[in-house]
Amino acid sequence: MSAPRQPARHRPMSARGVGAAALIGTTIEFYDFFVFGTTVVLVLGSQFFPASDPLTSSLLAFSTLGAGFLTRPLGGLLFAHFGDRAGRKKTLVVSLLMMGLATSLVGLIPTYDRIGIWAPIILVALRLVQGLAVGGEWGGAVLLAVEHAPRAKRAFYGSLPQFGSPLGLLLSSAVIALFQLMPAEAYRAWGWRVPFLLSIVLLLVGLVVRLRIEESASFVEAKARDQVVSVPVVSVVKQFWRVVLVGTGVTVIAHSLLILVNFLPSYAKSRLGVPASAGTNGLVIASAAAVLALAVVIRLLDGRDRRKFAALGGLLTAAWAFPGFLLTVHWGTAGLIIALTVGYVLLMGHYGALSSLLADLFPTHLRYSGISLCYQLSAIVGGSLLPLLTSYLVERAGGAYWPAAALLAASGVVTLVASLLARPVPTTGTDHPLPTGQQSGVVNA
Repeated sequence: MSAPRQPARHRPMSARGVGAAALIGTTIEFYDFFVFGTTVVLVLGSQFFPASDPLTSSLLAFSTLGAGFLTRPLGGLLFAHFGDRAGRKKTLVVSLLMMGLATSLVGLIPTYDRIGIWAPIILVALRLVQGLAVGGEWGGAVLLAVEHAPRAKRAFYGSLPQFGSPLGLLLSSAVIALFQLMPAEAYRAWGWRVPFLLSIVLLLVGLVVRLRIEESASFVEAKARDQVVSVPVVSVVKQFWRVVLVGTGVTVIAHSLLILVNFLPSYAKSRLGVPASAGTNGLVIASAAAVLALAVVIRLLDGRDRRKFAALGGLLTAAWAFPGFLLTVHWGTAGLIIALTVGYVLLMGHYGALSSLLADLFPTHLRYSGISLCYQLSAIVGGSLLPLLTSYLVERAGGAYWPAAALLAASGVVTLVASLLARPVPTTGTDHPLPTGQQSGVVNA
């Protein structure tokens, strides 16, 4: 009689496999996040926020983008709390489920003329759930990649999840552009819903990949050393509050770029008469170019000062803010495409360096909470308050573009200064913090 067959055991993922899994997950989550951002300025304004003036409808719809960013810090802290205590993998599976289901449900909401005020209420509520989900996604995905990577390749592997944003924008813009080929009435009636419903397919793909990931050795070691604390975020605020402020400033331009990629196409459509398809096609071109630029940047990061990459991204974005808007105002469709493409590409040095730069500011047992707090606080400023402030100031300025450009430029300057102030936390060879008093995350004044 033959011996009973032993259950098969899958081999642990390599660092490259974990990086790829993190990339797939972030791409799916940012697809969901961006498909809302792009559609809201094309269709949802008139269908969920009807007004006599098209610009007013667009500005109201654009303001809903801020709702998702308001809950991102809460999601970041909630998922980081459990991620620093129970592990990164479980939190990432939950965040993916929340995002996929919320996005799919947006495709099923009746419009304002069917259910009245409940339409925008439900829309904003689902956007809030999206914010919770993506708030927990970024920090966990980055840590999985960084903590599984060889030390000499931490910046490279830590940058892989960063492709999720431009790839998610590329994928969402391409899908939307495809459905915009439909007759205009059909697209407005039901075609816009399909990109949201496709999220179910992406959700299933993401879950299959994520369930195969193992916890990182550094987290397992930190837990074995009993370094897990009861409330990680409290420890972060007490020990590293200066680092959190600097990290928030480093990150702010990554969210403020919404002024370029979401507000500018909406402004061009409602104020300048540029076709809606121009904005979508411009985002396809811009995100494709950004993916190529990021692929070049991440090969230059390891062994170099990542603060300089982040600072340069802030400087270049600030310098491009007014020229980008001016090109759109004077050249229409061509100017919009150039503005989007150049602006997005100029940020890729910052974006590639951001994940590993933030991860190095905090010790392992507080890292998820630390980088999530930085990332999500910057989301409040750059992704929530700035869209609201942009809409308000542009309307007060009689539809002039300069307040939006000025806010984008100011965000770039903040990131420039904060990046130069950042300092990694000194660690021992086992990737754990040195004794209290030997740690420093910012330049001493």
